Amino acid sequence: MGKIVLILIAVSLGCLGMGGTTGTFGPAITETDRLFRAQVVDKSNKSFEVQNVTVDGSTYLPAMAGSAEASIDFGKISVARFYVQDDRVLVRVTLVNQEEMDFFVQPGTRFVGRTEWGRISLRAGDIKEISFK
Repeated sequence: MGKIVLILIAVSLGCLGMGGTTGTFGPAITETDRLFRAQVVDKSNKSFEVQNVTVDGSTYLPAMAGSAEASIDFGKISVARFYVQDDRVLVRVTLVNQEEMDFFVQPGTRFVGRTEWGRISLRAGDIKEISFK
């Protein structure tokens, strides 16, 4: 009987913290060591003030530059304008030094962050513009 109790205690301790959460959607917002604020305008012209903006927990925009894979640092971006083109999205990036560059991202690339009223998640194909502050 004593062994069964010990086994049950060991199993129950191993299960601590395995419960799910409720009331959330999309990917979790990962805390990073760099926090970015931005104004995000979606394709319906709805504007959102967003804090802790990330792409899957990263503060780099995953993109293609020609045949090369690229990661554009949010800290280098002033404004990013999104243009849907068939199965990909052209992103015209204005860097903080005013240089403009074009990249392509997948329409499903998900941007997440926090607003004053809660969490927000938008796909690149649904975004018109992101202005970093």
